[in-house]
Amino acid sequence: MKIIRGLLNGGFLLLFSGLSVFADFVTVSYDGFNYSGGASLNAQNGGAGWSTAWFRDYSFGGDFSIGNAGYTYEGLSTEGNRIVWGSGGSTGISEADRRLPRQDSGVIYIQFISSLESPSGGGTPTLRLSNYESSSGITTVNGGFGGNGGPYSSVMSILGSNLQPLGDGSSSTPASLDSINLVVVRINYDAPLTEMWINPNLTTFNYDAPPAAQASYNNFAPVFNQVSLYCRTPANLDELRILAQVPEPTTLSLILVSMLLIRPRRKNMD
Repeated sequence: MKIIRGLLNGGFLLLFSGLSVFADFVTVSYDGFNYSGGASLNAQNGGAGWSTAWFRDYSFGGDFSIGNAGYTYEGLSTEGNRIVWGSGGSTGISEADRRLPRQDSGVIYIQFISSLESPSGGGTPTLRLSNYESSSGITTVNGGFGGNGGPYSSVMSILGSNLQPLGDGSSSTPASLDSINLVVVRINYDAPLTEMWINPNLTTFNYDAPPAAQASYNNFAPVFNQVSLYCRTPANLDELRILAQVPEPTTLSLILVSMLLIRPRRKNMD
């Protein structure tokens, strides 16, 4: 019980904060869209690690549909179908949202396979990262990926909180939005820094120490607990996954051993 009290009193946190050795990544949330072809995405609740089912928050738009086949990529385990543009409502935009545990620390990855409209504009196509506050019901867009008009309207970009890429092109890749691309994004909340790779070789890609990125956005690491997809036709998206870095199990064992060895001295009551 003394050890447990010591951990709760902050000794564990102090020891842990000084460590920088990390190993594997674990999946926080995943959806391979393993739903029946032709169905609406709205209210689907498959995958793992999510806080809600898919829902539509944009009243002027329409729902995405489930396509009849999924995408595959060498070195990537896949399942199910994919989502496609279904009904654009009065604006021609299909929209879908889903919530997950809040991501705001350490290093995470977001990856998906997509083939979207090109050129872009008018707020689409974007996979948006937002922070939802349940106490107020307010959702704040903090960044995203895709395109939204301008000189880089035809390529996949990291988008800032204004849903625009950097003006110098450093947050934009050469990859066309309408190609079938595996998009891999790394968010480092400690730097802060957001980086992007398109169609990496997954047999050699090291998530712990990745190669030079194709696009980067310095001093930018969007906090989010909701992902939202806004697209005009055509729109295809599959294999959406969020991964988080975790400490090495051996490191955690060393911490616990250290806590066992560090015992408070008893006071002399004589």
